[in-house]
Amino acid sequence: MYRKVAVLLYPGCTYFEVATAVEMLSRHCDVRHFTPDGTELADSSGRRLTAQGSYADLEAGGFDCVLVPGGDPRSIVPEQKATAALLLAAERGALMAGICAGNLVLASAGLLKGVRATHNYTPEFAPAEKVAATAHYWDGILFERADLVEDGKRITAQHWAHEKFATAVARHLGIQS
Repeated sequence: MYRKVAVLLYPGCTYFEVATAVEMLSRHCDVRHFTPDGTELADSSGRRLTAQGSYADLEAGGFDCVLVPGGDPRSIVPEQKATAALLLAAERGALMAGICAGNLVLASAGLLKGVRATHNYTPEFAPAEKVAATAHYWDGILFERADLVEDGKRITAQHWAHEKFATAVARHLGIQS
């Protein structure tokens, strides 16, 4: 079965964190990139990333998996720009996979409530003001201090676990890495 994978991009995202997964999956899947308005944007390194569509296009796509990289999600989280697309993908049974701040994007959409998950918005990894500012997004998750957590159709990972993240996503989609 040929799988469809969406990569949810946003200004300042850290594409590197999902690059290994994209490389691994693109040999076996239709991998497409989406930005808030469908235009190209710069990632955290300044690299220009081309989109195949907007978040609204992602809503219509019927994807098997959505990858959400980390970075600085302040451009989409406060206004909930990605929420509708993420909720619809999850309702349709897509694997929702976030890494680093991508986990915050998933949590802000309510997709980690009641789910075992990890994140790095904790005192050992983030300044106190960031921990406090994001605390409400983590209400209802079952936090695990781990490199990677898989819980049903949710995968969350720390940024240093990008290779484990790629392997877990591929395995979940039935792809041999």
